[in-house]
Amino acid sequence: MSRGPDERADAVVVGAGLTGLAAAVALAATAGPGRRVVLLEAGGEAGGRARTTEHDGYRLGLGPRALYRGTQRQLQALGVRVPGRAPDLAGALALRDGQLHPGYAAAGPLLRTGLLSVRERVAVARLLALSGRRSGTDGSDAAQWLAGRLPTERARQAAFAVLRISSYVGRPDMIGANALASHFAEARRGVRYVDGGWRTVVDALLARAAALGVHVRTGVRAESVRGGPDAHVTTAGGPGIRARSVIVAGLSPGAAGRLLQQPGLAGTAGRPLHTACLDVALSRLPEPSRSLVFGVDEPLYLSVFSGTARLAPDGGAVLHLARYDDGTEPGAREVRKRLYALLDTCQPGWRDVLVHERFLPRITTMTALPESRLGGLTGRPGPAVAGEPGVFLAGDWVGPHGLLADAGVLSGVRAAREAAARL
Repeated sequence: MSRGPDERADAVVVGAGLTGLAAAVALAATAGPGRRVVLLEAGGEAGGRARTTEHDGYRLGLGPRALYRGTQRQLQALGVRVPGRAPDLAGALALRDGQLHPGYAAAGPLLRTGLLSVRERVAVARLLALSGRRSGTDGSDAAQWLAGRLPTERARQAAFAVLRISSYVGRPDMIGANALASHFAEARRGVRYVDGGWRTVVDALLARAAALGVHVRTGVRAESVRGGPDAHVTTAGGPGIRARSVIVAGLSPGAAGRLLQQPGLAGTAGRPLHTACLDVALSRLPEPSRSLVFGVDEPLYLSVFSGTARLAPDGGAVLHLARYDDGTEPGAREVRKRLYALLDTCQPGWRDVLVHERFLPRITTMTALPESRLGGLTGRPGPAVAGEPGVFLAGDWVGPHGLLADAGVLSGVRAAREAAARL
């Protein structure tokens, strides 16, 4: 069957997740009026992993949902407002040996916690305060970095329990020290939980894209992308699209490599990161004082997200529990059991006020880790694709800035600027 003649556009963005939406908006805004920007999405709706589901007025997100200050500023520059608030870390609790202890995620509690000796407290406080300084972190993994700066294994465990909230990494040797240190420094500058969840950001980006004239097409799968003076996107069952610039946005390294017919692209990035998540909607919160808990000797986490962002009806609560990926994969049944035990410890009686629960045993939180063997953050590939003029990459594994959703947005905007320069 003939596909028909190729369509013409100035630029094409493949993938309408958070990364692709940010790229398309930035591209249209930078290129100016009169340019034809087409955004393709294989799925039935935009948003990708930036997903929010609603159940009786309770909004449950898909995995980590924090936005850092640099990304907030970037979205605001694109005309996208992100409503929400910063979580209060002062009341955080630490879970060790099955017992809850007054936490140490903020400066005051850290200097008083009985979990650490005075010497350990001072060392951990200094490391967390100076984590943004990149000196000595390039080329090493986070475990090596912590071992070189903290006096005991107990201190290293305590520090990493706080550091991993900005990365969702369950074991320090899995991530480059420069990535963990710099991203935690960004977290210290300010983090926001978004009112309404990721859907709020996606809807705002879609509205901005429409205002800028971006042509958004869902249910259209790109089969291949080739660069050149007249770059070409082949779509499944339809005509191709020719454009001066193409951005491949939000795909994993393997998927991007297949689309570009460059299988070696997967070798430039680390292993994917997965997380087990339990999201719970309650008609009321049994223990309001236990709203933020960090596992110290096991990579567990609990947060009452609705205490910071608007995610529940009045009086209700939305909780997010996670077991971070530490490479052990104990199995879905065992992980769910451990997350239930954490919920029993922190919110006894939660089953009596349960409205809805959702367990996701293995969601993808990062498509590729910035591993030390690959240079960490500084070893990640840039937006330009070698041998494919006019084709650019964006995603949570591209560029030297950020992790998780922040990396996607920042790399999407950077790719858009380079793509716009060809128009």
